[in-house]
Amino acid sequence: MTKKDLRTLAGKTGTERRAALAEIRRRAVRLVVKHERKPSSVARLFDVTPQTMSKWLATYRDSGEKGLAPRKTTGRPPALTADELKKLKRTIVGKNPNQLNFGVLLWSLPIIVALIRRMFEKDLHATTVARYLDQLGLTPQVPRRRSNRRDEREIRRWMVQEFPRIVADVQRKQAVLLFLDEAGVHENGPVGTTWARRGHRPVVSSSGNRSKVNVISAVAPSGRLWFRCYKGNLDSATFIGFLRALLHDVRGDIVLVMDSHPAHVSEETMEWLEARMGRLQAELLPSYAPEINPDEHVWGLLKGMFRQDPLKADERLDDAVNAAMHHLKGQRALVRALFGHPDLGYMADHLDKLS
Repeated sequence: MTKKDLRTLAGKTGTERRAALAEIRRRAVRLVVKHERKPSSVARLFDVTPQTMSKWLATYRDSGEKGLAPRKTTGRPPALTADELKKLKRTIVGKNPNQLNFGVLLWSLPIIVALIRRMFEKDLHATTVARYLDQLGLTPQVPRRRSNRRDEREIRRWMVQEFPRIVADVQRKQAVLLFLDEAGVHENGPVGTTWARRGHRPVVSSSGNRSKVNVISAVAPSGRLWFRCYKGNLDSATFIGFLRALLHDVRGDIVLVMDSHPAHVSEETMEWLEARMGRLQAELLPSYAPEINPDEHVWGLLKGMFRQDPLKADERLDDAVNAAMHHLKGQRALVRALFGHPDLGYMADHLDKLS
């Protein structure tokens, strides 16, 4: 008979381990009692010592099969019951501390310790709480910023009703669907993390200047990208100049999705767009919802490039931004992949109709 260690049946939980070990005991004793195998050979078969095998047989003689059953373990009961853990997770995931009158917006260990004290009248150490949070699948994360002026119902309506209507217009007109946005790149932009000796925070040298280059771009689901760098604030003239270049470069009609930036909806821009309604159809996104615009995610790529490869001492910011955008323009697969971002999940089924 092939040697088989039944302890490999043990699961991750204590209950599963105890059940597997009980099965080992039952099978081993059965081989000795019913099949008249030698205890020493059975011990080798199940990879246990002869002394352990003798204890199992003695237990069987004293208590029968019942004595070989899984054994209940004694020990300290859990600090939080299963129901309390479920309630704790629902509270943390469903609300922020400010809604529970803690006076802050973010969950931290001390706040969660205080929450447990309030909810269950139990004082737990932060280490214990951290272990429970890990067990619940909760991890510390940097939250995404969202404006409190958002209209979630309107955003949902736009995704469910307006966007399908826009795609239908694109199909009917056999037009090109584009998403437009603007962003600024600062010379001394945010610095990412770096490895250093524990307790010795590294220093990153900077010029102290606040030089800035702005970029306007438009992106298509196919991965095509158009852009223009400019200095100063976006005004109607600059915006119209970019749209005029788009009409020159793109064959056929364009359906352009954009936000309500003042330059986008100024009287001058509206008059210019109205005169070109035959070729250029403008659609407005809901307010304060940049994450549902694919072009917004282009800026994440651009700024990530500058975090990984900061501006050189002899490099001009406008030249570097222009070069970076040209690089992205040539990476169609990368740009196309932006449309698979989780925030853009509402687009997936509808964009398939355009391919």
